[in-house]
Amino acid sequence: MLENIGKRIQTFLLLLIIVLLSLVMAVIGFGTPGAEGCATDGPIYAAKVYGETITEGDFRAAYNLTGFNRYETERARTLRLREYTLDGLIERELLVKEAERLGFNANEDDIMREVAREEVVWLGGPVDAPDGYPAGAIPQNFSDRDGNLSGDNIRRFIQYYLRRSVDEFVQWQVREHLANDVRDTVTASVTVSPREVWDAYVQDTDRARMSYVRFDPAYYGDQVEITDAALTAWMGQNEEAVDQEYRRQRHRYTDLPEQARVRQILVEVARDATDADRADARRRAEDLLRQVQGGADFATVARQHSDANASRGGDMGWFPRGRHPAPFEEAAFSLEDGALAEEIVETNIGFHVVKGMGQRQGDVPEADAKRELAEDLYRDARAGELAREDADRALAYLSDGHTMEELDARLQDGWAEPTPAPEGEVVEGEEAALEPEEEEPAERDPRSPQVRETRSFTRSERAIPGPFDSGPLTEAAFEMSLDDPLPEAPIELGDSWFVYQLTERTEATQDGFDAETRAAIEERLLRLKRREALSIYIGQLRERAEAEGAIRINPAILSYGASDEEDEESGEETASL
Repeated sequence: MLENIGKRIQTFLLLLIIVLLSLVMAVIGFGTPGAEGCATDGPIYAAKVYGETITEGDFRAAYNLTGFNRYETERARTLRLREYTLDGLIERELLVKEAERLGFNANEDDIMREVAREEVVWLGGPVDAPDGYPAGAIPQNFSDRDGNLSGDNIRRFIQYYLRRSVDEFVQWQVREHLANDVRDTVTASVTVSPREVWDAYVQDTDRARMSYVRFDPAYYGDQVEITDAALTAWMGQNEEAVDQEYRRQRHRYTDLPEQARVRQILVEVARDATDADRADARRRAEDLLRQVQGGADFATVARQHSDANASRGGDMGWFPRGRHPAPFEEAAFSLEDGALAEEIVETNIGFHVVKGMGQRQGDVPEADAKRELAEDLYRDARAGELAREDADRALAYLSDGHTMEELDARLQDGWAEPTPAPEGEVVEGEEAALEPEEEEPAERDPRSPQVRETRSFTRSERAIPGPFDSGPLTEAAFEMSLDDPLPEAPIELGDSWFVYQLTERTEATQDGFDAETRAAIEERLLRLKRREALSIYIGQLRERAEAEGAIRINPAILSYGASDEEDEESGEETASL
């Protein structure tokens, strides 16, 4: 008996709140054009969908409800919060139109009872929203300090935070429910089969590990030797590519400041070097200068001895004044093409042997510009070829029965054959007791080919990091076995080539496939499949509407700035109520 009385009282209170909300407009004049906290929409609209207007006020209310008005402007812009908000409202109107076509309806009183009873406001998010996007039943707090539901608090929330009239709010929630009814209809038939659950379990549980070597063309670019004959021949075979690159970069060769191009052989000196160290460095530089003066090829000597630009034979490319130390530039800009500086050039970084390669200013002749661009194109193409050649060689080496450790040693030595120990030679006496000195291993260029290990990864994870899609490598790993751990050929990911070897492989079993695991996977798959079904359905609705010209968007509503700050202020005002 007492329980029945309590239920009746609760029902009466809920109905009373609804009645009070409905009378708010009459009591305080709320919702009229001059009402406090409510801006007139007038001709301002956010979007129109089949003639149905999404007002600026509708947009602002949704934006505030999600809390996006509290985000800093640049953060909101980066996250595209206005675009997501508007997409959600447009999708709602498309779904409402479908609801009307299907004959769906919603009861205003039931909806408002739910808002009051559950203390939620409904807002549908866009189907492509990222995880964590605030959508669905968004919780609110309408209770007073004693924990009782307060019609006054609901009124303030609608008026001051959402800046809507009660009637506008009710119609908003009605349309959200109609849209949700269509969403539920679309996803009602989505199911997940036991086979799909098992396949997902395998995807999450199967694991592999590999050793691999990346052959990066960026590393080989510095090793490409460009001769006039080779470049001329390549240009003849690739005229279209060179012409296209020239059209794209022609602006780089007009109205140039004075520039010089030289080769150098640098003997570097540390900033804290002693006078003796500097004197020794000068002697070495002078010796290298004498070699070049005696007829030695400058580029070859640079490759062997220079502490900078060695891989390019000392070629520093074109540079303007102000780029390098003054003594160096004084020499560089005084040398004619092919001329060798007679004296060593001393700078704060060391001692330089310098040879001129030319000077230019103003507009570069088209033929010269194309040849310079062709150098880069040729270098890139040849670097890719060298990377593939080394990858093929490495795979052949492994296929011959060598280990990854042995391959790594060969790569570090530039494929040099290991020096065998002399046979039959016996070292006696004091020399035999001496341990050979271990040299510090040279620091390896991070771009150089070297053996690396992956972490243990699943079928759905990236096998290796990098600016490329490693999916094909992941897929290949799970098609291999430990009995046959090498691929038939290197694999290309992005512009790099990879050689790899399977080192560990574990397969999914029924042991961990218990009821709890199955239920969790099924729930996840069901959520994903429902989202996919909705995405397809809503995508078709929007595509049709756009084809019919039934969607109009006001670009101003998507601009970030003052309006965000205004909305943030309204949120602060509400918080203080």
